[in-house]
Amino acid sequence: MTEEQLTVAHPYVLSTDVVRWAIDTLTSRRIHPFFGPYLYLHGLTPDEDAPVAVAPSWKEFGRYLSMPGGADNRPYYRPFFQEISKPERYWMNSNLAGSWAPKSLRDVPLTVVDVNAEENTYRLKTSSGVLVLHNLLFDQPVPLLAVSAFMLRNYGFMSDGAPPAEMDVCRLFLKHFNFRQSGSGELIGDAAAIFSIEDIRTPTAEFVTTYSSEF
Repeated sequence: MTEEQLTVAHPYVLSTDVVRWAIDTLTSRRIHPFFGPYLYLHGLTPDEDAPVAVAPSWKEFGRYLSMPGGADNRPYYRPFFQEISKPERYWMNSNLAGSWAPKSLRDVPLTVVDVNAEENTYRLKTSSGVLVLHNLLFDQPVPLLAVSAFMLRNYGFMSDGAPPAEMDVCRLFLKHFNFRQSGSGELIGDAAAIFSIEDIRTPTAEFVTTYSSEF
């Protein structure tokens, strides 16, 4: 193997400023707290056009919400709440399973999912994106980049070429949570109803930074 054939894949992470921007963007608007669980359930659903019952592991979902800085009994942070004047409500306790158990869900969450309390399963309603837009997002699509940056903030991105750009991270988010996108980048189905891609760039100077094991 020649030196020219060797490539080095560089690991990148989102910059701290980008994550802060994402949180500020999301907490500046009304978003029902069940929006996070909905994203997770959508990721477990193989086909949004034919939803099936799924059995989530809320502990697994907790890795997307885990964040330092909260009280000892509130290790999770979700930048989704319908009353933006109450920032203390963004922090959650460790009992995610109890918070979102089928028997615990009331009113609004049940407009987008059906539950089976005996089997502890959830099934998205058909055309859930339209229902989410109205019931969880208050008829205002949420910025795709802000959601992508927050949900993937703890993940690394490998590249053997140019550093990943904003749309690269958005594509990874959409794929990870089973949302659809055309080859030309157009959002399809639930994603088209939920997300806004009008402004797909962050106002920060540095989008990603090279990951170092010394961090």
